[in-house]
Amino acid sequence: MNNVLLESISSFFKPQVPRWACEFTSRHLILAGVDSSRKRVASKTVTALPDRVFASSLSQKNVENERALLDLLKEQIARAGLKGSEICVVIPDDAARITFVNAENLPSSVEERETFVRWKLKKNMPFDVDGAQMSFKVLDSAKNGKGADLLVALSPKSVVEEYENLMQGIDLHAGLVVPSTLAVLNLYPGSKEDGLLVKIAPGCITTTVLQNGIPRFYRRVAEMPLFDAVYPTVMYYQDKLGGDRLTAVTVCGYERDIQWELTELQNKLRVPVRRLGPDNIEDIYKPALGAANFSSGQD
Repeated sequence: MNNVLLESISSFFKPQVPRWACEFTSRHLILAGVDSSRKRVASKTVTALPDRVFASSLSQKNVENERALLDLLKEQIARAGLKGSEICVVIPDDAARITFVNAENLPSSVEERETFVRWKLKKNMPFDVDGAQMSFKVLDSAKNGKGADLLVALSPKSVVEEYENLMQGIDLHAGLVVPSTLAVLNLYPGSKEDGLLVKIAPGCITTTVLQNGIPRFYRRVAEMPLFDAVYPTVMYYQDKLGGDRLTAVTVCGYERDIQWELTELQNKLRVPVRRLGPDNIEDIYKPALGAANFSSGQD
């Protein structure tokens, strides 16, 4: 995976990543771009995907009808006014795996670390880890004080190449390929307290626990009632991560009407529940904007 996890936790991506991003979901093709300051949205478009054109998967083809998808991409790019030759590609969370690896004695070189991470994950992934596209970020000392924790994102090489080849078909280079939750995390407001990020996408919900601003746990489940998806993660935060109190639950949804579920979540957890900012931008565009390193001015 191309430069997925980079130098900073509050900002996963370097400033020089492409200023345009395209996200694929099972229901939508989403395009968004930012200006040169990365503080203003230059353009954004979304279109519904017809049936049997795209389906996210770790083990099967994601692009089911390449011709139809290329035609839609061309239409949306022309509509948005995209300029340049590079683009970020945001892939569905269920087309990748995000996980954590603990190393009591972390190797010093990047090559040795990569070999170590692949070895640790060999028995836990439903695909060939040695041939997978992978990127990782050393977080800091582990929560238990032993060694260091690494945040890892990986996907089968064949899956990533589908997206890269699709962009090549319209003369664009995929300068960054990133799972949707990690893209959204780039918009998460910096905080030294404990928080929970909930991302709702067509077909799945992900929950990410952050402690002192650092991701510590990630979980992906099939689409279900919001409280049912979140509650096991809250229990893990308390029982396994030694969490004392969540400051807030931050939610990023798509087209789904979740206001009633947000109220239920707040009442049952007794924790403030808020929508991921900026408030003046629809949630459906936020993964793409996060991938493009949009600076929303949040504190």
